Amino acid sequence: MSYPSFHSYIKMLRSLLKRKQQWLLEESILLADLCLAYGTIAGLSDKDKRTLFLAAHFKNLGAIYLDDRYLEQEFNDHSQVTEKLEILFTESAHLAKDSGLTEVAHVLEQYHLRAIPPDPLARVFQVLNTWVSCRQRKGWRSSLSDKEALVILKQRAEMEWSDPKVVFHFIEHLCRYSARPERVQACSVSGFKFPAAEAGQETSSFGVLEDRL
Repeated sequence: MSYPSFHSYIKMLRSLLKRKQQWLLEESILLADLCLAYGTIAGLSDKDKRTLFLAAHFKNLGAIYLDDRYLEQEFNDHSQVTEKLEILFTESAHLAKDSGLTEVAHVLEQYHLRAIPPDPLARVFQVLNTWVSCRQRKGWRSSLSDKEALVILKQRAEMEWSDPKVVFHFIEHLCRYSARPERVQACSVSGFKFPAAEAGQETSSFGVLEDRL
């Protein structure tokens, strides 16, 4: 009996997400790519990057148990999000755990809370997910601007909903080494004030994601 390769496994997960909602697939792919790119910059091990990569795909998988109307409506506050999307959060973690991916499950159990996760990988995943979630369109809204997304990240750090060290390390690499003038400008007007990158200074791992981020 043959077993599917890792590539085939990821392809299957992506197929499930696409069948539910196209934007769920798009968000997971971008988040997965960002986990690999930032994980390299942050010096994470291959095992940790693989955990984050899988978490990015399982994060939205619980949506297959969710009524479509909850993926297409606007929420008024965080408590409503928690109430309506609890099935997504819970089932995504359960699916990872049932697949034998204990470390992935730990990340998924913690990242969506308004608190700094105890798990170090969940802290990283939480920040990356916040950025991608802001910058990607949802079923009920268009994507937020760089400035709006950066403000949200900063606010989360100030209120200790996310780890400030991870937030500002991520912002530094996203903004300081960005080749996009509008992103550097967004940093300068949002209280971050990172100078524009000098030629040849950008980080290659982020460079491949610039157009999509």
